[in-house]
Amino acid sequence: MPKENNPADHYTSRKTVAIVILLALLILTFFLVKPFFIAIIFGLVLAFILNPLYKRMLKFIKNPSATSLIITIITVLVLAVALFFIAQITIKEAFNLYIQIQKIDFYTLINGFLSKVFENPDLSRQITTTIQQAIITLTSSFTESVGAVLTNAPAIILQLFVVLFVTYYALKEGPRIIAYIQEILPFSVEVNDRLIKRSKEITIATIYGQVVVGIIQGAVAGIGFYLFGAPSPLFFTLLAILFAIIPFIGPAFVWVPVSLFMIATGNTTNGILMFIFGVLVVSWIDNIVKPSIVGKKGKLNEVVALIGMLGGLALLGPVGIFVGPLVLEYLLIFLELYRTGNIKFVR
Repeated sequence: MPKENNPADHYTSRKTVAIVILLALLILTFFLVKPFFIAIIFGLVLAFILNPLYKRMLKFIKNPSATSLIITIITVLVLAVALFFIAQITIKEAFNLYIQIQKIDFYTLINGFLSKVFENPDLSRQITTTIQQAIITLTSSFTESVGAVLTNAPAIILQLFVVLFVTYYALKEGPRIIAYIQEILPFSVEVNDRLIKRSKEITIATIYGQVVVGIIQGAVAGIGFYLFGAPSPLFFTLLAILFAIIPFIGPAFVWVPVSLFMIATGNTTNGILMFIFGVLVVSWIDNIVKPSIVGKKGKLNEVVALIGMLGGLALLGPVGIFVGPLVLEYLLIFLELYRTGNIKFVR
């Protein structure tokens, strides 16, 4: 006698197949999106920043698509104009700096300075040669980096296009995207709302912590450049702001070489003062103010904020400054809900 099919077993089998297909599609989608992951995240962050402006303009224009398109175009124009003027200033001052550097005999200057510090002339010459080689290597690396940027221009343009497209779509469909995420999450409305709220708070905190503090930090370094008579102060200020915003680099990559350059070219006192200013003032902003702002704005413990940002950077690169604190905060939320027995799932 043939065995009858059990409806429950048949349902379980179909459910298992559906889950396997879903997992396979998710994995495939991950690899498809992976090349543009950072661009997508930055597009979402840019949309988050522009969302208050979008809401104000939407009251007058009444058309989400038109409003989103106008804001995206304005953003492109503002960035293009800003980059144009910054590029002009940077190229002009960089050229002047290059002319100054060409007139300097670094070997004689550095060797003369070190001979006053070390009694052994052979040691001075060895250190001088090492520093000179480091300068050559640094210059070569910078040239290669510029060449790499020019070579990869099509890929960079494609990434920027993805950023702008994601920004446009996220502005236009933001509420629907959030509603869809809340719908597919298996938690109760209360838990979902808490997760979304914390995402907004920590994103705002991270923007303040990385971008705003980076601009402040670079500007403070610029004050030091002007106070202590550094060459091409505007150029180095813009460079310090850029490096301060970029994670894992920081303005120290600017003010340390500038200080050493000033010392090597005979401006010893101001060079030493610039170095001290960088260590005590500029670095203090990064090490103390940034975690404090992220913690305060996001209502997140400063240690958790710092570990989240650094861990995110190490694991994911620049985009990790946004993702890292979120991951730790989600973990803390679920641990608290588990401890109190308040994890509620949708039935």
